Amino acid sequence: MTAVGVVAGLLFGTLVTFGAGFFLGLISKRAAYLLGVVGSALSTILSLTVLISGGTTSIDLWKVTSSSFAQLQVSQFNSYFLLISSLVWLGTCLYSVKYDDDYPKSLSSLLLLTILSMVFVLVSGDAITFLIGWESMTIASFFMILQGKGDREGVRNAAYLFLAFGEGSSVFIMLAFSGLFSAAGTFDFMGPDVARIISPLGSWIFVTALVGFGLKMGLAPFHMSEWLPIAHSSAPSNASALLSATLTLMGVYGIIDVVSQLGQYELWWGWLALTIGGVSALLGALFSSVSEHSKGLPAYSTIENNGMIVVAIGSYMVASYYNLTLLADFALVAALFHAFAHSIAKASLFLTNGWVSKLRGSFDLGSSNPLPPDERPSLGFTSIFTALSLAAVPPLAGFVSEWMILEALFQSFRFGDLTSQIVGTLVGAVVALAAGIIVVTMTKAYGFGILWPRKLATASGKHGTNGGLSIMGSLVYFAALIIATGVAAPGVFLLASDAVSQALGTNPFGTFVTGLLGVPSPFVILSGSPFGGFSPTFTAVAFVLVLLGVVLVAGGVRIRPLGLGPKVRRTEGWFAGSAQSSDGTGLYNSFGYSTPIRIMLRFLFRTKETVVQVGGVQRPIIRSPEEYVVDLEVLDVFKKFYDVLARWALWLSAYTSKKVMPGKLGLYLIYIMAAFVFVLIYILLAVG
Repeated sequence: MTAVGVVAGLLFGTLVTFGAGFFLGLISKRAAYLLGVVGSALSTILSLTVLISGGTTSIDLWKVTSSSFAQLQVSQFNSYFLLISSLVWLGTCLYSVKYDDDYPKSLSSLLLLTILSMVFVLVSGDAITFLIGWESMTIASFFMILQGKGDREGVRNAAYLFLAFGEGSSVFIMLAFSGLFSAAGTFDFMGPDVARIISPLGSWIFVTALVGFGLKMGLAPFHMSEWLPIAHSSAPSNASALLSATLTLMGVYGIIDVVSQLGQYELWWGWLALTIGGVSALLGALFSSVSEHSKGLPAYSTIENNGMIVVAIGSYMVASYYNLTLLADFALVAALFHAFAHSIAKASLFLTNGWVSKLRGSFDLGSSNPLPPDERPSLGFTSIFTALSLAAVPPLAGFVSEWMILEALFQSFRFGDLTSQIVGTLVGAVVALAAGIIVVTMTKAYGFGILWPRKLATASGKHGTNGGLSIMGSLVYFAALIIATGVAAPGVFLLASDAVSQALGTNPFGTFVTGLLGVPSPFVILSGSPFGGFSPTFTAVAFVLVLLGVVLVAGGVRIRPLGLGPKVRRTEGWFAGSAQSSDGTGLYNSFGYSTPIRIMLRFLFRTKETVVQVGGVQRPIIRSPEEYVVDLEVLDVFKKFYDVLARWALWLSAYTSKKVMPGKLGLYLIYIMAAFVFVLIYILLAVG
């Protein structure tokens, strides 16, 4: 069998397996999820095959116009995103085998349908097939969110909010594709004339694509209380992982795909991407640091990470404008690397928090319900790598990708004018600040989500629940992926380089991955020539050696006779002279941990501090406008704008129904005649 036949066979097997899982879910959830695991494994093999062997395989489905076909296309570029998605789908389906025992069978079918739709989005070779997959993905996700538990009205509101922004995204993507079709005369994504698009049509395509795909990614100003955190936190946890890790990844794929087809960039495009990405990263980090919802926190973190990806894309565009080939190549690979690192870590965080919330009986990080003693060690071990990666601790995947993005921004001095240098430097400072705030967020997520509290217990937690091999196998799988992606970062760099080689016209791997200062090739990643360098693999080796030394010294198992063993004394904490709380209400909790940020940034969070009288003592009570049940609501500074927009839309709808569509037959006949005359005039002018 030829290489094309192998690729076509794997693609067909992937689609059939996910499709069969969709129908089988109506009969058996477990069988459907197991088929999801099989389908994910097939798509992983498919993507690796294409990435390693190269080439593009196209399968024509039907003719759309005289110059384009509806087609499926597998290239190195979309195979990279298919690989990321497949790895997430595999772990999520394995996790779901046990997780959704108390959810209806329809959840498994909807989850498999969402995955199948994403496959069509990624392997579509034309705009029509892409939009079919995009709409199917949005609608399936909408019904998947409706499966969430809790306040039914809140879940419905979250689902319809997601649907509204999803359809808004589709409208802008259609506008972008209309520009591509007008310029290239074809709906094929990789049409030969697409790269000739220049301003002002190129500006139209870029802006509409940025808005359309940015809506799906939750970028500013469409990000905060208006859909992504609400929808992702309201869905079942396995669905939340899918939404944050792979559905937003479809937006990343779309932006990079469209940008790579614009043959000439305007400078302000890069400035716009840098600004939107930087603002999104900072606001996402800030709001995640004060979130008390165990799934709202990672949802805000998704906004932060997607913002960083857009920053890298903006840096690529500015560098390309000034013909800084090395910097442009590095920035684009950094965007793809961060997409990989974020997706696997975010899926792991959502799945971990979903299981922890099920065990504790609450999504509140301040809940005083502890984890069962037999679950704490395993969850603590697997989740620590997730938290450390998202906090960008070396040598894990999150550190490597964020280091690459910051290195690209720190080279803004190479840009050709002062304004670009200032914009790049300011955005670099903002991204660095966001990265620092996320350390606070992940400390909170791990400390209060996993470790706290240790002794207090109530009857509300589901302590009899046992995840078994399905849950723990999935979490161990993601932990291994996170470690491997960081330690073997040169390998991921190679895959990302292969993915962008067609867009860049060259493979940047050999330029940036080498040996240096005694570290053999290919274990050093360079960020410029000359600039910086880092070896994740050898850093990991050094960390392991240091850790072993610390364990030997601190453990004191064999060297205790030398007096080097640990000296530990445990005592009760001081509670300002009062008795220690027995129910957790008086303990320093997650809300108290974030309160200094709420107070310092009260203008952003709209925090109110009220002084109340308790006995003979006056105490300040922090009142933050947050409701953490199912419908996560944080009243950020953008909410007023959307409230006004919603009221205007409702008024316009009511006015239209009363004045324009009053139900009078004569008026409708006038509309029909007016439309007929308009179409007739248009045809006459077009023919003439």
